[in-house]
Amino acid sequence: MYITLILITCLSACKKKQGDVVASALKISEEINKKLKDYTQKHVDDITSRASGTITGYYRDDEVKKIYAEHFTDTCRTFTEYYFDEGYLIYILRQDFKYNRPARYTEEKAKANGDSVWYDDKKTRLEISKFYFGDNKLVKWISPDSKEVDSKSIQFINKESGLWAETIVLMKELKEQ
Repeated sequence: MYITLILITCLSACKKKQGDVVASALKISEEINKKLKDYTQKHVDDITSRASGTITGYYRDDEVKKIYAEHFTDTCRTFTEYYFDEGYLIYILRQDFKYNRPARYTEEKAKANGDSVWYDDKKTRLEISKFYFGDNKLVKWISPDSKEVDSKSIQFINKESGLWAETIVLMKELKEQ
C-alpha cells in the first residue's frame, strides 16, 4: 500500500502541469527569438511540400533551436514556427492567411464569369493555431477560434502525429539539402 502511494505521489510530482509547460514554452521561444542573430542559419527550399515554400533552421552548434517554414498556395499563405529546447519540440505557432478567393481569380476573371467577388487581400482571414509540447508530447492545442481542443479527442491525437510527421520532414530537408 505504501509503495502504491509513493508511486502515485512520484508520478504526479514528476508530471509537468499544463500551465507550466505553456509558460515555459512561451518563455523559451521568446528567448530563442531574441538570440536568432547568434545562431547559425540554414535556408532551403521545401521540396516535399505540395505548396511552394522555404524552410529556415536556426542552430546553436548542432542543436536545432527553431525552424521557420513558409508555404504559399493560390488559396492561402502559411507561416509556421517550431521551437526546440535541449532537443525537445516545445512549441509550434502556425499562422494561416486564408484568402477570400484564389489569388489568380482577378476582377477581370470574376466579371467574365458573372461573379461579383474576386481575390481581395483586404478580405484575407488570419487563423492562428498554437501547439504546446511537454516531453515531446502534445499537451495543449489552441485552435484558430481561440478554443482549447480536448486532449482526449481523436482530432487531438491525430494532430499530434501529423505535427510530428511534418516536423521530422522539415528537419530531414534541412539536414539533407
